[in-house]
Amino acid sequence: MNILFLCLGTRGDVQPYVAIGKTAKEFGHKVTICTGRSFENFVRINGLEFTECSLDLLAILQTPEGKQVFEDGMKHPVKAMQYARKVINPLYRKAMTEFYEACQTNDVIIYHPKAFGAVDIAEKLGILCISMPPVPIIYPITEFPNLAISTKNLGGTINKLTYQLTNSGAESNNIKDINEFREKVLHLGRRKSGEYMIKRNGYPLPIIYPISPSLFTDIKEFREKVYLSGFPVLEDGGTLDEETEEFLKYGKQPIIVTFSSMPLKDSQSFMKKVVASLSESGNRGIIITGNSGIKMSSSESLMIKEFLPHDAVFKRAKGILHHGGVGTMAAALRSGRPQVIMPFNVDQPFWAKRLYNLGYSLKPLKESDSEKEFVNRFIAMDNKDIILQSEKIAAIINQEKANEKAVGYIEQQYREWYKHNE
Repeated sequence: MNILFLCLGTRGDVQPYVAIGKTAKEFGHKVTICTGRSFENFVRINGLEFTECSLDLLAILQTPEGKQVFEDGMKHPVKAMQYARKVINPLYRKAMTEFYEACQTNDVIIYHPKAFGAVDIAEKLGILCISMPPVPIIYPITEFPNLAISTKNLGGTINKLTYQLTNSGAESNNIKDINEFREKVLHLGRRKSGEYMIKRNGYPLPIIYPISPSLFTDIKEFREKVYLSGFPVLEDGGTLDEETEEFLKYGKQPIIVTFSSMPLKDSQSFMKKVVASLSESGNRGIIITGNSGIKMSSSESLMIKEFLPHDAVFKRAKGILHHGGVGTMAAALRSGRPQVIMPFNVDQPFWAKRLYNLGYSLKPLKESDSEKEFVNRFIAMDNKDIILQSEKIAAIINQEKANEKAVGYIEQQYREWYKHNE
């Protein structure tokens, strides 16, 4: 097969596609990743073909205007809409044409829901198209509502309705451009917003959630309608620099603190609290600053790093405090170390609540919580029952062979598609 992955977003959005794509290449398939230029080197060093998409969301997120809109858009709705009309929407229009050009010689499209036009292109070319959202946000289920709307159970009927509402609204700001693309480029008729989120011309659209089925054994609809492959893993978990290795070797295991690009309201005040909590609980720490705005210096018991590979460093930790992004959470689960989530937005509150309810993480924290609360969580990371639970779920997840299962599902869908469309 010639497989094309269409993916837009941050590293957490793109990495699952690269991980699965790398395994697909090992299985003998040709794999191309179409995404923003920020990820070109990342894609190529993993041995995959790269095609550039002008809509580089990571680059946009690193601009002052992009940060304000994407990180604080709810407080500035007018600015957010103006920025979308001026910057984002024109790039989406261009991206759809770039996606179409990239798809010409491929047999299968696997896409992130942010990649508007993917199913429309597949319809035009008559090829297989598979949706792969990084979190469980597409298929309507009764057990819990769409995580973009609420983390509270609203009852089966309303829970299911929330997915229908978000699916119909997902393309609403861009449906005019999508239909213009359909008419002028693809020469197809117009369609409604959200019409192709879970169906294609009335037939179910294959959906992969690249998440562990062990976290959703209670969801009947997932077993019947959606394929849960497990969390994809890049074989090379990364290596640690000499300074970090030295810090880890000479002293007890540290607690890792990482919030990726999540913006703290008062980073300096908050980090004083975290450092004091580490000291009060008798712990060393490694703080990975990322793009969070944290400015600190290392000390004898505290190491500050802008970036460290999560899979490599988490397994050397005593425990992990993180924001709850799906990629970071998956790495924490794989490590077998106790974790506590301090969620910010999007899917993070969902994961914080679900892992806590399942017994796989400590009670979630908030940035505003007292030093005592942080001390209590750090001390709890020594609890034998909590350690045992962390090791238990790690053993399950590390045996799932997620990459291979995802590729196997893609191959199965490919065989079935062409059997019925010869």
